[in-house]
This record gives sequence, C-alpha cells and structure tokens, in this order.
Amino acid sequence: MLLHFFSCKPKDEVLSTSASDRLSFSEDTIFFDTLFTSVGSITKRLIVRNPNKNRVRISSILLAGGSNSPYSIIVNGRSGPSLSDLDILGNDSIYVLIKVLIDPSNQNLPFLVSDSILFNTNSNNQKVLLETYGQDAHFYTKETVPCNTVWTNDKPYVLYDTIQVDAGCELKIEAGCKIYLHNAAAINVKGKLTIEGTEQDSVLIASDKLDASAKNDLGQWGGIIFQSTSSGNTISWTTIRNASTALKLLSVIDSDTIPELILDHVYLLHASKGLIDAADVDLNASNVVMSHCPKALLKHTSGCGVWKHCTVANYSSGFFREEPNMILGNNTGALKMYVFNSILWGDKTDEVYTLNSPALFLKSSIWKSTYTGTSSNILNTNPLFKNTSQFDFRLMSTSPAIDMCTPEGITDDIIATPRDASPDAGAYEFL
Repeated sequence: MLLHFFSCKPKDEVLSTSASDRLSFSEDTIFFDTLFTSVGSITKRLIVRNPNKNRVRISSILLAGGSNSPYSIIVNGRSGPSLSDLDILGNDSIYVLIKVLIDPSNQNLPFLVSDSILFNTNSNNQKVLLETYGQDAHFYTKETVPCNTVWTNDKPYVLYDTIQVDAGCELKIEAGCKIYLHNAAAINVKGKLTIEGTEQDSVLIASDKLDASAKNDLGQWGGIIFQSTSSGNTISWTTIRNASTALKLLSVIDSDTIPELILDHVYLLHASKGLIDAADVDLNASNVVMSHCPKALLKHTSGCGVWKHCTVANYSSGFFREEPNMILGNNTGALKMYVFNSILWGDKTDEVYTLNSPALFLKSSIWKSTYTGTSSNILNTNPLFKNTSQFDFRLMSTSPAIDMCTPEGITDDIIATPRDASPDAGAYEFL
C-alpha cells in the first residue's frame, strides 16, 4: 500500500512522450513596431501553453538565427539563443520574453528583420515567427547644433538629450521629417526654428516610444522651448505629440505685435503639463487642433494672440482635468487675444479662466464660457464633433459650426479642404 501511495502522481505531473501532445501559443507571430538601429526594443511576451492533461518536456527552444540573431529570449530566468529540457505541467503555461536589437545600417528606408523561435516537443517541431521593421536614423545626444543647420527627410532624427539652437542661428526642418525624442529630451531654441511641413509631407515630432500602444501617452519628452532671444519662428503642417509641455515661449519684452511664433496647420496633442505655455510674447495660429491634457491647453499671460479657424477641445480621458482649456492674462501684464472662426469646447462648465481682465475679441466662434464675446458667436452650444474619444474633431452634419463664419483670409482647413464663402468654425471645413 505504501509503494502504491508513493507511486501515484497527479496526471499533470506524469511526463508524456506522446507525439499527439503538442504546444499552443498565444500568438503565431510576434511583431515589433519600427525600431531604430542600435536601439533596443520593449520586451514582448509569448505565452506557451500545454493544453494536455499530462506534463510535457520541451526538448529545445531556440532561435533559428542562432547567436547571429538580433533577437534574444528569456525563459524562466534562463537566456538563450538556445535552451533545453523545459517542463510544462498539464494545463499550465510558461512565458517566453523576447527583445530585439537592430544593428546599425545605412539603409534609409525601413527593412524587415525576421527570425523564428523553434520548439521541439515529443518530436513535434513548432515555431513562432518574429518580425520587426528596423530603420537607421540620425542620433543626437546633448549638443548644440551647428549654426544654420538643415534637417532633410532622408531618415528619422532621434534625440536622446536636449539639443540647442544658439542665438543668431537657425534650425530648419524640411517637409516629411520625423523627429523622435527620448524621455526628458527637448529642443531649446535661442535662435530661430523653421519647420516647413507640407500638405503632402507633414512633419512629426513625438516620443521615441514607437509601439502603437504608446501613441497617446502623455509627457514622454520635454517639449520645444523658445527662449527670450528667439524670434521669427514658424511651424507649418506639423504634428507635435507626447511632450510634457509641447511649446513653451519665454518672455520677449518688445513693443511690437510681430509674432515670435506662427503656427499653421498644426496638431498639438497628448501633453502632461500643457500644449502652449506663452509668457509675454506675440503668437499667431491658424488651422490648429489642440487636445488631450490634464492641464490647460493654452496659457498666455501677456502680449498678443491671434487665433483663426482653430479647434481647442479637451475631455477627461484617462485623467482628471485640473484646469480649463485656457488660462489668459496675469496680474501685471496686458494681453490682447483675438479669436476668429474658432471652437473652444470641453467637458468643464467654463473652459476659460482670466486674470486681470485681458482684452478678448471673440468673433464667429463657438465658445464654452461665461464670457459673452463681441459678435456672431454661439455660446455654450455643443459643436458636435465626430468622435472625441478618438480625437476626431471633424464636424457632424448637424453641427452649429457649419457655415456660421465670414472669411478671415484662411482659404483651406487643417487637412487642405478648401473653405467656401461661408466657412465653418474650427479647424475642419465640413464636407
């Protein structure tokens, strides 16, 4: 009886040698989003299941590319390219952790890097594919770019630390450029920044976390900082996302209203501290969309702001909104703010907070606030956006913003749709 008792094992502990007992996998292909050469990936998990009642032994787990593979695997704390004799109890599973590091290359276009993980169990050969698009890039650490530098659209630019544009110098970013910033990296502009995106080739400035799940993450890099010596800056046909504060403009004490920064056809999205933080500066914006931040989207203390056909919209989305969309004015300076043919909306009762009674000139706009404006405005009426959860601020067919404006010299919308003789409020013209 004692021998019988000690010889009994649960079925999940009995080792199977049957070829019919195969593994199953959480995915048949592990795909990594585009990676830059010499930059390691995030770690992905593959679940390897034993759906059978008895224990099985994986004779070998190995990368088909062997020691030359750009991929690496870890199973139960053991790393390979090759591992052997791993048991999985019946109806149990293990994790395989996978990373990839792309070797430097001179290729300008993305290239596919493939391999596979091979499993041998009870003479069964099974595999899971591994695929990654790798791309070479220009890499920058903490440095000052040479005076009058031009970034061309040959390959992406990856910034690991803050770069600086000196006073009296210009950094020009040509159409189609993609710029990715790591962690707390920023662009510090003491001179001039010119971003020349076009309708066909817009510019992207974003976090270097390229996994699709990180696209809407907040506060992943430091933003673009315009110092008091900076002037004549323009940003056209550009998307800036994932910063702490996307654009920060420090005080420029002058008596003119010439804009220190002009924004045209620009998306500002997914920030943790703000999208525009402007001190005593002049700022012009047309066809701009701003959204997704727990703090104010726009802070402008003094100077002059001119906004035409812009959409400033913010909703609680994974966070508690701490401030309204706009905080305008301060206790000492004077602010003149002109808002024409625009939409200011969100899920707060009042989306504007003012200090020291700044001069607000509001015309032909939809405005969620107790401020009454000057002429032809629609107050506290939902503009009816298509899909705010997806940051789609195009207008629905029943939107009160349609045909409510008079022309202000802006001939198209943010996606190049022509505006008609009775243009719509906001950054999008309804079709």
